[in-house]
Amino acid sequence: MAVEGISPAVSFPEIGTVKSPAVFYDGRTVFLSYEIAPVSGGGVAILKFDDVIEFRIDPMNVEGLRAAEFPVKPWDFQEVTGSEKTERWKALKPRFWTISFNDETIEVVFKQVELIDRTHEATAPDAALMELLASNQADRFQP
Repeated sequence: MAVEGISPAVSFPEIGTVKSPAVFYDGRTVFLSYEIAPVSGGGVAILKFDDVIEFRIDPMNVEGLRAAEFPVKPWDFQEVTGSEKTERWKALKPRFWTISFNDETIEVVFKQVELIDRTHEATAPDAALMELLASNQADRFQP
């Protein structure tokens, strides 16, 4: 099977092109906080990836995406199919996504993902994520 990139079946707010994302990874769960594009209403979205098998941040900017090992679209989510990253763990039925930002590309192999918070205020992704993790709300998102 050839490696391909497709739009995920689930959609999240469009990625903004100015601010860098913020990430918290504890070895099992990834919280990803990112700027929402103005066309999607602005603010910050926070995603939670559960049962993470592999997670990587690559300092690849949008100009370097052509050199990426896996399919990546600028400022977008791509579900990668046909990769050895999911084939090796196929009994777990994982998904593999690439997510592109200005100066980083994220690769994550996981079982589940959900939008757990969205703000409409213009705040920094790192501040929004720290606030969520520091609040009692974060307890309800722990596995």
